[in-house]
Amino acid sequence: MSDTTGSVRMYCLFHGKRLAMELKGEPGVLVSTSTPPPLPGEAPVTHPFATATFHVAKCEGELGALLREASDLHAFLDAAERSGYAVETVEDRTAPLPTPAGGSDAASEGVDRLIVVGRAHFAQLRTDPVLNVIELPDGLGVCLVHAVRGGGKIYVAPDESTLFAGSAVDFETGLDAFRDGARTPLETFDIDHGGANA
Repeated sequence: MSDTTGSVRMYCLFHGKRLAMELKGEPGVLVSTSTPPPLPGEAPVTHPFATATFHVAKCEGELGALLREASDLHAFLDAAERSGYAVETVEDRTAPLPTPAGGSDAASEGVDRLIVVGRAHFAQLRTDPVLNVIELPDGLGVCLVHAVRGGGKIYVAPDESTLFAGSAVDFETGLDAFRDGARTPLETFDIDHGGANA
Protein backbone atom coordinates (compact mmCIF):
# COMPACT_ATOMS: atom_id res chain seq x y z
CA MET A 1 0.00 0.00 0.00
CA SER A 2 1.36 3.41 -0.98
CA ASP A 3 0.28 6.92 -0.13
CA THR A 4 -0.24 9.66 -2.71
CA THR A 5 3.50 10.42 -2.82
CA GLY A 6 4.28 6.85 -3.86
CA SER A 7 6.12 5.91 -0.66
CA VAL A 8 5.34 2.55 0.90
CA ARG A 9 3.66 2.70 4.28
CA MET A 10 5.14 0.81 7.19
CA TYR A 11 3.44 -0.40 10.34
CA CYS A 12 4.45 -1.73 13.75
CA LEU A 13 2.03 -4.08 15.50
CA PHE A 14 2.31 -4.28 19.28
CA HIS A 15 1.07 -7.01 21.62
CA GLY A 16 0.86 -5.13 24.88
CA LYS A 17 4.17 -3.26 25.01
CA ARG A 18 6.04 -5.77 22.84
CA LEU A 19 6.70 -5.22 19.15
CA ALA A 20 5.12 -8.29 17.55
CA MET A 21 5.48 -7.48 13.84
CA GLU A 22 6.99 -4.95 11.47
CA LEU A 23 5.03 -4.71 8.25
CA LYS A 24 5.49 -2.96 4.93
CA GLY A 25 2.56 -2.69 2.53
CA GLU A 26 4.17 -4.29 -0.51
CA PRO A 27 4.61 -7.87 -1.78
CA GLY A 28 7.58 -9.55 -0.19
CA VAL A 29 9.08 -12.04 2.25
CA LEU A 30 7.75 -13.04 5.67
CA VAL A 31 10.63 -13.45 8.14
CA SER A 32 9.89 -15.85 10.98
CA THR A 33 11.25 -15.91 14.53
CA SER A 34 9.98 -19.42 15.30
CA THR A 35 11.18 -21.44 12.30
CA PRO A 36 14.68 -21.78 10.83
CA PRO A 37 15.55 -19.88 7.66
CA PRO A 38 15.05 -21.62 4.30
CA LEU A 39 17.76 -24.05 3.28
CA PRO A 40 19.92 -23.10 0.30
CA GLY A 41 17.83 -23.48 -2.84
CA GLU A 42 14.52 -23.28 -0.97
CA ALA A 43 12.21 -20.35 -1.65
CA PRO A 44 11.38 -18.09 1.31
CA VAL A 45 7.81 -17.63 2.48
CA THR A 46 6.28 -14.73 0.56
CA HIS A 47 3.02 -12.79 0.66
CA PRO A 48 1.12 -10.95 -2.11
CA PHE A 49 0.60 -7.65 -0.29
CA ALA A 50 2.93 -7.66 2.73
CA THR A 51 6.60 -7.74 3.62
CA ALA A 52 6.86 -8.55 7.31
CA THR A 53 9.16 -9.55 10.14
CA PHE A 54 7.71 -11.32 13.15
CA HIS A 55 9.32 -10.50 16.50
CA VAL A 56 7.30 -12.52 19.04
CA ALA A 57 7.04 -16.26 18.44
CA LYS A 58 3.81 -16.72 20.38
CA CYS A 59 2.07 -14.09 18.20
CA GLU A 60 3.41 -15.38 14.90
CA GLY A 61 0.80 -18.09 14.36
CA GLU A 62 -2.12 -15.76 14.98
CA LEU A 63 -0.75 -12.92 12.86
CA GLY A 64 0.22 -15.33 10.10
CA ALA A 65 -3.31 -16.72 10.03
CA LEU A 66 -4.78 -13.21 9.89
CA LEU A 67 -2.49 -12.40 6.95
CA ARG A 68 -3.53 -15.53 5.06
CA GLU A 69 -7.23 -14.81 5.63
CA ALA A 70 -7.14 -11.10 4.76
CA SER A 71 -8.09 -9.89 1.30
CA ASP A 72 -5.82 -6.84 1.48
CA LEU A 73 -3.67 -4.83 3.86
CA HIS A 74 -6.56 -2.80 5.28
CA ALA A 75 -8.46 -5.99 6.08
CA PHE A 76 -5.43 -7.45 7.84
CA LEU A 77 -4.80 -4.35 9.95
CA ASP A 78 -8.49 -4.17 10.93
CA ALA A 79 -8.46 -7.86 11.91
CA ALA A 80 -5.27 -7.39 13.92
CA GLU A 81 -6.78 -4.48 15.84
CA ARG A 82 -9.90 -6.52 16.56
CA SER A 83 -7.62 -9.24 17.92
CA GLY A 84 -6.09 -6.81 20.39
CA TYR A 85 -2.97 -5.61 18.58
CA ALA A 86 -2.06 -1.94 18.58
CA VAL A 87 -1.19 -0.74 15.07
CA GLU A 88 1.15 2.22 14.61
CA THR A 89 2.11 3.78 11.29
CA VAL A 90 5.81 4.59 11.04
CA GLU A 91 7.77 6.64 8.56
CA ASP A 92 9.63 4.68 5.92
CA ARG A 93 13.20 5.95 6.03
CA THR A 94 14.70 3.16 3.95
CA ALA A 95 15.54 5.59 1.13
CA PRO A 96 18.88 7.44 1.26
CA LEU A 97 18.64 10.47 3.50
CA PRO A 98 19.29 13.94 2.14
CA THR A 99 21.76 16.21 3.88
CA PRO A 100 19.74 18.15 6.50
CA ALA A 101 19.00 21.69 5.37
CA GLY A 102 20.06 24.58 7.56
CA GLY A 103 16.49 25.57 8.35
CA SER A 104 15.22 22.11 9.26
CA ASP A 105 13.45 21.44 12.51
CA ALA A 106 16.03 20.69 15.23
CA ALA A 107 14.30 17.53 16.42
CA SER A 108 14.12 16.12 12.90
CA GLU A 109 17.77 16.93 12.33
CA GLY A 110 18.65 15.12 15.55
CA VAL A 111 16.83 11.99 14.43
CA ASP A 112 18.43 12.13 10.99
CA ARG A 113 21.86 12.46 12.61
CA LEU A 114 21.28 9.30 14.66
CA ILE A 115 20.07 7.44 11.57
CA VAL A 116 23.27 8.40 9.75
CA VAL A 117 25.30 7.03 12.69
CA GLY A 118 23.35 3.76 12.66
CA ARG A 119 23.66 3.40 8.89
CA ALA A 120 27.42 3.90 9.09
CA HIS A 121 27.74 1.13 11.70
CA PHE A 122 25.52 -1.25 9.72
CA ALA A 123 27.62 -0.62 6.61
CA GLN A 124 30.59 -2.08 8.50
CA LEU A 125 28.65 -5.19 9.51
CA ARG A 126 26.45 -6.03 6.52
CA THR A 127 26.62 -5.68 2.75
CA ASP A 128 23.93 -3.35 1.33
CA PRO A 129 21.54 -3.65 4.30
CA VAL A 130 17.93 -2.52 3.78
CA LEU A 131 17.04 -0.75 7.01
CA ASN A 132 13.79 0.17 8.70
CA VAL A 133 13.90 2.95 11.30
CA ILE A 134 11.87 3.12 14.50
CA GLU A 135 11.98 6.23 16.66
CA LEU A 136 12.27 5.10 20.27
CA PRO A 137 10.00 6.30 23.08
CA ASP A 138 10.98 8.80 25.78
CA GLY A 139 13.63 10.46 23.62
CA LEU A 140 15.86 7.39 23.77
CA GLY A 141 16.94 7.74 20.12
CA VAL A 142 16.28 5.44 17.17
CA CYS A 143 16.52 1.79 16.25
CA LEU A 144 17.63 0.66 12.79
CA VAL A 145 16.35 -2.80 11.91
CA HIS A 146 17.81 -4.99 9.17
CA ALA A 147 14.66 -7.08 8.77
CA VAL A 148 16.09 -10.33 7.44
CA ARG A 149 17.15 -13.52 9.16
CA GLY A 150 20.52 -12.78 10.78
CA GLY A 151 20.13 -9.05 10.14
CA GLY A 152 19.97 -7.58 13.61
CA LYS A 153 19.20 -4.18 15.09
CA ILE A 154 21.24 -1.15 16.11
CA TYR A 155 19.86 1.16 18.79
CA VAL A 156 21.37 4.66 18.66
CA ALA A 157 21.20 7.05 21.65
CA PRO A 158 21.15 10.87 21.40
CA ASP A 159 24.84 10.87 22.43
CA GLU A 160 25.51 8.54 19.42
CA SER A 161 26.42 5.56 21.61
CA THR A 162 24.94 2.35 20.21
CA LEU A 163 23.80 -1.17 21.01
CA PHE A 164 23.82 -3.96 18.44
CA ALA A 165 21.32 -6.79 19.01
CA GLY A 166 21.19 -9.88 16.81
CA SER A 167 18.03 -11.01 15.06
CA ALA A 168 17.44 -13.63 17.79
CA VAL A 169 16.89 -10.79 20.29
CA ASP A 170 13.39 -9.34 20.06
CA PHE A 171 12.85 -5.59 19.85
CA GLU A 172 11.61 -5.08 23.42
CA THR A 173 14.39 -7.13 25.01
CA GLY A 174 16.96 -5.10 23.12
CA LEU A 175 15.20 -1.86 24.04
CA ASP A 176 15.16 -2.78 27.73
CA ALA A 177 18.90 -3.49 27.65
CA PHE A 178 19.52 -0.25 25.75
CA ARG A 179 17.40 1.70 28.25
CA ASP A 180 19.43 0.15 31.09
CA GLY A 181 22.66 1.42 29.55
CA ALA A 182 23.98 -1.60 27.63
CA ARG A 183 26.20 -0.50 24.75
CA THR A 184 28.33 -2.13 22.06
CA PRO A 185 32.01 -1.07 22.09
CA LEU A 186 32.76 1.16 19.12
CA GLU A 187 35.69 -0.98 18.01
CA THR A 188 33.31 -3.91 17.44
CA PHE A 189 31.99 -2.13 14.36
CA ASP A 190 35.48 -1.97 12.86
CA ILE A 191 35.32 -5.67 11.97
CA ASP A 192 34.80 -5.79 8.21
CA HIS A 193 31.39 -7.42 7.60
CA GLY A 194 31.73 -9.45 10.77
CA GLY A 195 29.40 -9.74 13.72
CA ALA A 196 28.77 -7.65 16.79
CA ASN A 197 27.62 -8.62 20.21
CA ALA A 198 25.87 -6.55 22.83
